[in-house]
Amino acid sequence: MSTSETFRESRRLWKLAALVSACALLAACGGGANKPASSSSGAKAPSGSPIKLGVMADLNGTSAPVGSSIRLGTDLAVDQINAAGGINGHPLEVTFVDPKSDPAEAIQEATKLVQQDRVDILVGAVLSSECLAVEQLVPKLQVVYMASSGCAAEDLTSKTCNKYTFRIEPVGKQTVGSLADYAVKTYGKRWAMPYNDYAYGQSQLAAYKALMTPLGGSIAPEIPMPQNEPNLAPYITKIPTDGSVDGVIIAGLGAGDQARVVGALGQFGVSKKLAVIGAGTKEGYSGVYPDGINGSIGQSPYLANLPEGNKFSAAFEQAFHGILPKEPDATNVIGGAKAVPGAQGYIAYTAITALKQAMLASKFTGRPDTEKLITALENLKAPLGPDFPGGDVVMDKADHQGAMTTYVYKIDGQNESILTTIPADKIPAIGTCHV
Repeated sequence: MSTSETFRESRRLWKLAALVSACALLAACGGGANKPASSSSGAKAPSGSPIKLGVMADLNGTSAPVGSSIRLGTDLAVDQINAAGGINGHPLEVTFVDPKSDPAEAIQEATKLVQQDRVDILVGAVLSSECLAVEQLVPKLQVVYMASSGCAAEDLTSKTCNKYTFRIEPVGKQTVGSLADYAVKTYGKRWAMPYNDYAYGQSQLAAYKALMTPLGGSIAPEIPMPQNEPNLAPYITKIPTDGSVDGVIIAGLGAGDQARVVGALGQFGVSKKLAVIGAGTKEGYSGVYPDGINGSIGQSPYLANLPEGNKFSAAFEQAFHGILPKEPDATNVIGGAKAVPGAQGYIAYTAITALKQAMLASKFTGRPDTEKLITALENLKAPLGPDFPGGDVVMDKADHQGAMTTYVYKIDGQNESILTTIPADKIPAIGTCHV
């Protein structure tokens, strides 16, 4: 049995159990936008024809942590939606496939999902190269495509965008500006940057250079690294520790490579001598921050139980831990019992809740309603709440690029301290696309 067939079969086996148990996982699992749990306590089981989602979740190599987060975050959101009555009485049904971090495979799987499995919406893929390939495909398939975790190259919504493609996660210059400003003003103007030498890493490098230069900052050396490179020593040893740079930026690395690079920074003593920017959140380290990045600075649209008193985050964390036993393979990839949603699981979850809100608003029942769904997604604007427990979200109608409340934070042991909060409506645009 192929990987894709296995995913399909496993989903069918436990889908019914998920419908009846999911509501207990989260106190805020309302069927409508941001309704409290009490509003869905009497929800009828959805009985209409299913709305089918085709979700591409890579499960190999360094893409596996992000793909596993996509699977878990998606499952949680779908289970909650179905337990609360579905989308106007229509249950969501998910088919997972693995594009294997290959753009050609992503195109093949996306085509099969639409033409053979008859899905109504495409979601996911991890590598930017995969997502850019699917983006080029969906106008031919005439189906909405929502990027999930990963897919972080600016080009997706800043250059080659089309009316069918959406991304809810802020990326590139939308998030780099605050980090670049803090890094230069706090630590100094001279930075080294190892990055994965493909679309995402190149996009991050370009964003940092563009935003640091006006501040008098510079990046040198630039250290391109092949993805999944087993021997990191030749790259890490290019980072000067003689005082010629003030810090190292690692925001241009994929999730798996980032964790390995952080380990190497500690092994070679780099993180003890230089500031580290862009180390990511806990899910990239199997739920536990390594000692070597204590004090490092990052940005994220989600931090557990922050801002203080955020009851929506607390409920989301509890619900996420409740979903882990249903997906042991995915759970083991991101830390087993120590697994946390982090930024990746949160983005995967909110990709589905954004679709939920747009489907409810457009009365979406399937692909014949695609144009109405596009209009609803273009006008998406929602506050902090059960559907978006990290903060507000706004979609840019012009280029289909989302913006979220974003936090600049400092890692303090196993916790994060918020340094700066950037409201969703202050996140800058990244492109000139008009779809």
